[in-house]
Amino acid sequence: MSAGHDDIIIVGAGLAGVRTAQTLRDLGHTGRIRLYSEETEPPYDRPPLSKGFLTGSRGDEAIRFQAPGDYVDQRIELVLGAHATALDPRSRTLGFADGTETGYGRLVVATGARPRELPVLPASTAVHYLRTAADARRLGAALGPGRRVTVVGGGFIGLEVACAALSLGGSVTVLEVAALPLAGVVGATAARWVCDWHLARGMTFRTGVTVTGAYETAGAQVLRLDDGSEVVADVVVVGVGVVRDTEWLSAAGLEVHHGLVCDRTGRTGTRDVFGTGDVMCLHDDAGCRLLGHWTAAADSAARVAEAVVLGDVGGGVEAAEDDGFFWSDQGSLRLQFAGHIGADVEITVVGDGRGGDAVVVHYKSRGRLAGVFAANSPRAFLRGRAALRSAGAIRTTERSTL
Repeated sequence: MSAGHDDIIIVGAGLAGVRTAQTLRDLGHTGRIRLYSEETEPPYDRPPLSKGFLTGSRGDEAIRFQAPGDYVDQRIELVLGAHATALDPRSRTLGFADGTETGYGRLVVATGARPRELPVLPASTAVHYLRTAADARRLGAALGPGRRVTVVGGGFIGLEVACAALSLGGSVTVLEVAALPLAGVVGATAARWVCDWHLARGMTFRTGVTVTGAYETAGAQVLRLDDGSEVVADVVVVGVGVVRDTEWLSAAGLEVHHGLVCDRTGRTGTRDVFGTGDVMCLHDDAGCRLLGHWTAAADSAARVAEAVVLGDVGGGVEAAEDDGFFWSDQGSLRLQFAGHIGADVEITVVGDGRGGDAVVVHYKSRGRLAGVFAANSPRAFLRGRAALRSAGAIRTTERSTL
């Protein structure tokens, strides 16, 4: 059961887990690396699941991080179908759902997050949550011409799925509890522009409403809303946020605050246990905040790999820059955002072109550029992102002690 200090186990084979394993090798780690995935298929990138993979324009091979043989070449032991459920830091033992156990020298937790479920919705083949490739295959098979699709949740994933359903010939209604989808992330001006763009292409929005129940009739789902109305759907897709997979970590005595509490290098308060990717709750000068975007997961993987290697030789991980960058592809609409904005920002539309098919929005705080949003304007976004760096609107955080 015992394992040497160079025996590194990574639990979770999403972007953060795979990147951590690859970076460990790139940094010269020569010890054993085991990468555990609860899924039974080779690791793959998740963003295409709500876009090209869902519509069928991208297949299995196109979304995989690399071929299975590449893990062998990199001496990364890929273990599929292994769901970690227990941890004992004192004995350095990891337990799995099938009752097996294994020892570790150092442990990297990269289990990500799972979709938040709506308890008011029944268990039904018509109700879908999207996290895995298997989920996307089932949802893709249910979409098509004439299908009535209701998306519960008007966030980025919800709108991406809505666009995919529209492109496949369905009619789409988005239900959102807020008065304006995305406003809490990019502000009202940019959010209104995005919603208008979707409305012009046939999407329907019902805002300020909550689903209170559902029942089935004539093979369709009928969703009851809190305003007394009902929405009939052949397909229901729920995208109302995520829950970090931390129950087993909390039971092991690790500090959990919505996510696994880590510093920017991925170190937890438990010796030789690290976290990376979406499962993290990042503890730094800004408080404790969750990561939630592809680029943040990739960056955190690079930092934790460096921290694991430097743990052998001492030294500190170089301070990391975080400009809050993320993107979303919604049909032919490419959204990009960078910055850190609050409720007090001054919002200015600095460009609106291509016949209403593109827009650029700047956010200022105390006279300084604090954020930039662009729709179908990649060059303008790059200029704005560079200006953000010049304005000093980048969080640079040294390692904090937990």
